[in-house]
Amino acid sequence: MCSSLKKCYDLIDKIIDSDIIELHISINEFLFQDINISQVKPLLPTWMAYAGISAESECSKDNYEKLRRQINHPYLNRIIYYYDVWSLISAVQDRLQAVEYHLRSFYKNIPYEIKHKREEYTSCTRVCDTETTLSYATLNSVFVALASSFDIITKIATEQYCFSEYNFSCYSKMKSDGVLFNRSGNKYINNKLKKNGLLFSVPLSVKKVLSYRDEYVHNGPWDMRCSLYLTSINGMPADVIMLSPDMDENGNFITSGSRNKFYSQNNIINAKLPYLVYDVIEIIGRTVNEISSLYQKNTSVLIDEEKTKECMNQINLFYSGIMIKCSNAINADSCRNSEHPNHCK
Repeated sequence: MCSSLKKCYDLIDKIIDSDIIELHISINEFLFQDINISQVKPLLPTWMAYAGISAESECSKDNYEKLRRQINHPYLNRIIYYYDVWSLISAVQDRLQAVEYHLRSFYKNIPYEIKHKREEYTSCTRVCDTETTLSYATLNSVFVALASSFDIITKIATEQYCFSEYNFSCYSKMKSDGVLFNRSGNKYINNKLKKNGLLFSVPLSVKKVLSYRDEYVHNGPWDMRCSLYLTSINGMPADVIMLSPDMDENGNFITSGSRNKFYSQNNIINAKLPYLVYDVIEIIGRTVNEISSLYQKNTSVLIDEEKTKECMNQINLFYSGIMIKCSNAINADSCRNSEHPNHCK
């Protein structure tokens, strides 16, 4: 295996299994710094954790809304919010797993190593078959998954920045609802996340990923024939080449009028991809760690047992009071929620 590819896979696994876990812990400790949440979680009704988030919940929209209308205590709304943020954290893990999966799939059929210079080739055969088309689709899926992770991390960063604006007496939806990554800058992002080398400084490699994703999603395949080129030198097989369009120094495709894909730079994407992905994954890891740090700096764990009891009493009221009517329609059994997202090891 190419050493740069192995580094990519190892770094992705490290971020999924360590850095994002640390982010989850940081958010958990920040949100519940005054409550012993470990005592509260075993009492929670399952719909608070999973309705509208996980396929394991059979709670319908109407029943969920009936239950939500009965929740008017800040502690319980904060718990619902916690699971909303949890779903974003899990989504980042999912996107990074998708990046690794698509990379591995792409390099099953396409070699990553280029051994010769262009001028050494004496002949070339173009291949336009089903396997080549699938390879293009898999390659573009790498960029789609990476760009999707940018959007989700933007939502998490927005939640960190806007948290002080919440009034959990009437929480209904997240401040980041509808927010996407913006290469020209996001308004509701802590300035510390805009430092060089982090996602919101929009490094060149991030711009390139966005260009690849946007071209594929909005304009279709790079090459009208989805071609793979089998080169040879004096009749002997040489390199397998997949070309990507010319780019300028700002990570944008070079265009002229109605034509937006030129191929004069000899950009061999199967050789360059591992280095590009590794650079972007490093940026994601540093950004995740900085978000964790921002939460940690605003956390001072001073657990109040009285507040913990109040929170537990509110859950008991849910079971013993008017909520009994709703629990007849929906299984409101308690669930023993895990400490970390489903994807976490």
